Amino acid sequence: MTSPDALENALQRLAQRDGFQRLEASDLPAFAAAPGTAVLLLTDDPVRCPEAWDMVVVLPEALKAVPGLRPAVAAPEASRAIAAGFGITRYPALLVLRGEGAAPGHDYVGALEGMRDWQVLVQSLATLAAAPAGRRPGIGIPVLGAGPSSCH
Repeated sequence: MTSPDALENALQRLAQRDGFQRLEASDLPAFAAAPGTAVLLLTDDPVRCPEAWDMVVVLPEALKAVPGLRPAVAAPEASRAIAAGFGITRYPALLVLRGEGAAPGHDYVGALEGMRDWQVLVQSLATLAAAPAGRRPGIGIPVLGAGPSSCH
């Protein structure tokens, strides 16, 4: 089994076992507008970014420590498209959104780029869960790097 196939299997387990919603880039507006605070795991090719494996394993447990977040995950291709709209360049990344009742483009709570130690990850998620939503970063133009995405 290749790494992309193994990652796809891991993402399917997140959906089936842990209740993560699977997202394509086109699903983001409806997902962001839904009630509650959402956390979206953005992944990358595990060959380029082995930390993607770590986050797939650790995030469901971290979310148990910070209840109330609505989890979702995007495969690498969708992740790159979504990340570009938020200026995210490092993977894995967690994008936190709260759009219910928000003005268009004002659903952004924050993002965590890269893997974190357990305590730092849980504390960062708790801080973001309590933070207000605001305007999305950037000027609305997706930011894409010239080279491959970065894990480090």
